[in-house]
Amino acid sequence: MTNGSFDDATPLSPEGLPKGWRQFSKSAGFQRQLVAEPTGNQYLAVAGQGIVAYGSNRKAGHYATANGVRLYYETYGQGEPLLLLHGNGESIISFMQQIGTLAKEYRVIAVDTRDQGKSGSTRGTLTYDLFADDMHALLATLRIPAAHILGWSDGGNTGLSMALRYPRQVKSLVTMGANLYADTTAVDAAMLKQVSQDHRKLMLLAPFNQAFRRGARLTAMLLNYPNTKPVQLQAITAPVLVLAGEKDIIREAHTRLIARSIPKGEVVILPGLTHYAPQENGPLFNETVLAFLRRQRPVN
Repeated sequence: MTNGSFDDATPLSPEGLPKGWRQFSKSAGFQRQLVAEPTGNQYLAVAGQGIVAYGSNRKAGHYATANGVRLYYETYGQGEPLLLLHGNGESIISFMQQIGTLAKEYRVIAVDTRDQGKSGSTRGTLTYDLFADDMHALLATLRIPAAHILGWSDGGNTGLSMALRYPRQVKSLVTMGANLYADTTAVDAAMLKQVSQDHRKLMLLAPFNQAFRRGARLTAMLLNYPNTKPVQLQAITAPVLVLAGEKDIIREAHTRLIARSIPKGEVVILPGLTHYAPQENGPLFNETVLAFLRRQRPVN
């Protein structure tokens, strides 16, 4: 970053940033202004308007006990239910660029997966099938017979598991950066190596802290699951959009394999983006998802 002291008096860019600054993420609701003090110093004033605290919203937040675990979720909007499932070690806030837009057309139910976010801590092995069982129980608790599902990374894997285990509950599915197994034909080798190193460190620290134990279990899941064969995906009856970034840690050939193995599967590779496409280009990601979901609506 240059011009850190805002000495350059060049007007703000169309994005509302001083010269030498760049925007990391496109968060709506912020206004920026260069302010000059009587001494001649300048500073960047940033004001938020209508900002929603996704992931910590008391008005939208709820708890429900499902499949023996206390799950935290937030609801927004009206219409057909749309279940949002985040990635490994993350939370509802991962979808901060999606929730507002999707809630204009759907009843969005964003969930913190067990052992993550504000949901309850548990013991034992974590798997995507277990997460799918949790979501099955949560939808039943909320008296929602079926929902559309948007899952990112681990959430995409959970969505695929739900489509296989509970087909009547899945109206349609969008997966972003999902994988069927954890080897170098599916996932970038450097990423697998990093996760393996992280897991070993967390295992050494696990006896000292619950957070380390949780981290060890989450990284173990990344290394050992899922264990799905492409032929199994032929049993999925729901329409499925398989997404990945052009520079994703999930290999493009693997992403295309997933889509090709699903009877009603289709694939979109998001140009120039990585595994974090929903945050890197929220508008493009949202419109891609909505275009697919709109096509699933019944024709009157």
